[in-house]
Amino acid sequence: MSANQYRSQLERKRKQRIEAEKKAGEYRSKETAKRTAAAKARTAAAKARSSSMMTSKLREAERFDKDAATAGKEAGCWGDKAVGYAKEEASLQGKLAKAEQAERDAAERKRQREQQQAQRQRAAESASPQHRISHTESIVQRAIRELRAPNSEKLHVLILGAASRGDLRVGREQKRIRSAVNSALHRDLIELDVRPAATTADLLDGITGFRPHVVHFSGHSDDDIIESLSTPAAA
Repeated sequence: MSANQYRSQLERKRKQRIEAEKKAGEYRSKETAKRTAAAKARTAAAKARSSSMMTSKLREAERFDKDAATAGKEAGCWGDKAVGYAKEEASLQGKLAKAEQAERDAAERKRQREQQQAQRQRAAESASPQHRISHTESIVQRAIRELRAPNSEKLHVLILGAASRGDLRVGREQKRIRSAVNSALHRDLIELDVRPAATTADLLDGITGFRPHVVHFSGHSDDDIIESLSTPAAA
């Protein structure tokens, strides 16, 4: 039986006990009143001046005694009921406490199950991406092991300079580039081809013969063509 059902029964039994106690009290009050009336009737009979008056008062006293006895009997009956209801009420109170504890225990077990399920779900969700990541890493590592080391090759830098109008300091710029390369940590891996007064032939020869990775040009240009590349002397 659930705690709510025990609460309902307990409330009903409490009302029955209170009503029984009320009834018992009412009958005890009635018993007291009847016994008081009987005593007064006997006193009146003792003071009666005639035998008929005395007989009447004695009969009245008997009726009051009889009513008092009936009221006392009813008071005892309702008192017994109140005691029985109180015992049942105490029993229901204990059962209610046990039912409430059982429901709290059940709720706690449910909370723990839900928490464990949530933890397992989070673990599964986190394990799936981690598995994919680990699998991908193993594939990459295997591919890296199978790759052959690349051939070492120097970085070719073709530096061209041409400033026919004399407003560009080509020589200084190329000197600074050469100085920066010479002070670099891996300068042995860089090879420069510097042509300060470059012509179009130098450009073509440098690209086809030197095969640069980087071409650095210092000069002028407009919207149509790069200027300031001098023509070859033979031209």
